[in-house]
Amino acid sequence: IGWIINWGDKTTNGLFHIAQYDQKWRGAFFSCNGFDATVSKEVALGLTYNTVWNHLLSCHDENPFHLLIWGGDQNYNDFVIDDVPFLQDWSHLGWDKKWTHEFSVEGKYEVEQYYFNNYAEHWARRPEMIKALGSIPSLMMWDDHDIYDGAGSYPSLLLNSPIMTGLLELAQKMRLLFQHHTTPEKARKHRLFGYQGHNFLAQCGPNLALLGADGRTERDDKTVQHEKTWDIIFEKLDNDLHNVKHLIVIFAVPFSFARFKMAESILEAWKKLSMAWRNTPLSKQTNSVFGLPEIYDDLVDEWTHESHMGERNRVLSRFQQIAQKKKIRITFFSGDV
Repeated sequence: IGWIINWGDKTTNGLFHIAQYDQKWRGAFFSCNGFDATVSKEVALGLTYNTVWNHLLSCHDENPFHLLIWGGDQNYNDFVIDDVPFLQDWSHLGWDKKWTHEFSVEGKYEVEQYYFNNYAEHWARRPEMIKALGSIPSLMMWDDHDIYDGAGSYPSLLLNSPIMTGLLELAQKMRLLFQHHTTPEKARKHRLFGYQGHNFLAQCGPNLALLGADGRTERDDKTVQHEKTWDIIFEKLDNDLHNVKHLIVIFAVPFSFARFKMAESILEAWKKLSMAWRNTPLSKQTNSVFGLPEIYDDLVDEWTHESHMGERNRVLSRFQQIAQKKKIRITFFSGDV
């Protein structure tokens, strides 16, 4: 199918392929389209991660893909704290002021512009991405780096502060615009669903369905997705899966992964240390911008972290029930690690 868009002063065009009604869909999956804040911008510019995109496109040219699944971290916004003056000033405040500092109108404008420009520049300056976006239909589910590193996996006092909730709201707005071509006001009308988050269920031909689970919007250090969202998801699967033989569930963070109990215990003990100890030079070198060890959010992110295991096991049981009731195969797709 050919497409063309007239922008007034220029036109863009492309070609994409769709499967026949009874044809098996051919797709590709990827995640982590960039580098986190531990890799400096100077180093990142010298790395040739466009090579994997060019490999994907060469496979597409040889045997066209009908679908490209983006499994999270489509766009790295880790430097938002460093690059936005308002947030940089906030990061230097004492901890007692960080929790209550208001998100000014000017600050929100700075952050929204940053997120918008980062998407526009990051995606538009890379010809291999432009070609992929214009030639392979895409489904996307975001992860933490689309917001900031570790979004949702910090202590509740920090997570519920005006600044952090504001960052999530603004990142969500840009995520919906660039990744789903909608707005917060129209997202439900455009079939994104959930209690507060934005999940999707897409059917690809008569036999295949994809569920994208939004594991960031409702996340905190105890919960990945709200129980009301899981109820909505499983009600939708029960009502909408007709004659589907295979359900692919997209979890940005692996649903099944190794546990790091010793590391979890060490970091929980570290959290109880006094601020005087946390501010020693050695401790500071290993900390993130939020004053916690760089690896802290990565461990709390995992479905296999102690705080998420109960939710994970309940959800797994419900997927098993759906698989048995509907007589379908279920596969979990994940990126991140």
